[in-house]
Amino acid sequence: MKQYSFISDFSNAAVIETFAGAISGMRNISLPAIGFSASVLERIDVETVAGPAQSFILKKTVLHTDWLSQRTNDNVGREAAILREASLFKIWGSIHCPYLAFAIEDGQIALLMNDLSGYLFPDQREPVDSKTEETVLNTLASLHAAFWELPALKEIDWLAKPFQYFEAFGPGIHATDSFAPPPDKLSGSMAQGWETVIELLPANIASVLLQPAEKIFERWRDLPVTFLHGDAKLANMALMPGGRLSLFDWAFAGRGPCGIELGWYIAVNATRLSRSKDEVISAYRGLLEAHLQHPVEEDTWTQMVDLAIVTGARMLLWNKAIAFKAGTERAKNEWYWWIQKLTTTVAHFR
Repeated sequence: MKQYSFISDFSNAAVIETFAGAISGMRNISLPAIGFSASVLERIDVETVAGPAQSFILKKTVLHTDWLSQRTNDNVGREAAILREASLFKIWGSIHCPYLAFAIEDGQIALLMNDLSGYLFPDQREPVDSKTEETVLNTLASLHAAFWELPALKEIDWLAKPFQYFEAFGPGIHATDSFAPPPDKLSGSMAQGWETVIELLPANIASVLLQPAEKIFERWRDLPVTFLHGDAKLANMALMPGGRLSLFDWAFAGRGPCGIELGWYIAVNATRLSRSKDEVISAYRGLLEAHLQHPVEEDTWTQMVDLAIVTGARMLLWNKAIAFKAGTERAKNEWYWWIQKLTTTVAHFR
């Protein structure tokens, strides 16, 4: 993986030729922001001298003003830092690497990637097919198994901590919002959503879910730890030729129990799942155990599922509350599933 000294290097045709071959023309096209990130995206279209036209994606992030980076205390640029950390290189044994080069400069990062737009999942709120879902779950399980209880993870202090996933979309004003606030529309939706959550949640569940993030996670501190992508939504994935999965947007990369990844996965991809959330959880367990080559103890797994439920709720229940208020049947069923699971989970705390 090539590291450049300056972000401006990626505007240099000679640098792009390193990846495309000799070029006769190059132009940069600004792309609209995707998802919640404050990063800037550009597509670099190049005409080559001896071959077909090629496209690359350049992602640039100013860490100090990126609200997600600040809410998870990312001051190194995790998405770039994982590309130079030798103990994390085996990420790409499980996953197709979309990155070609990166630069880290004065609180900013830039990542040059292949343009995978032809392999992205359709932008729609409908289920993927079961074979595709199996590929996604197997890829995540393989990643988690590869780093399961790996001591080297404890030495990487810039990885996101488990409780920081709870903080990212949690209720209330955050300390960094004064200089790196979320977009107004998103901030308003989160505030409205959490107000609705507080209005609708049974008191015993609210008393758990609305605690400080570090206190919430305390009961799971002894669970096995692994490496987490941190934002495993289908919009951050591409299914490559040959069936291998590519994952990008690693800004939430962290260490913690795999239940955190699983909880966010079933919450953020709720409309995209090919089967019920309970079946997804069960399928993931089977794949994880196959990669680990040993079973996960039943008590450990129960705690891992409890963590998944609390993670999904703490990160996205605000959004599901807004949808519930809108009154569609699908949104109501989604809300009731989470309340049922939270009720079971909170009962385990006694």
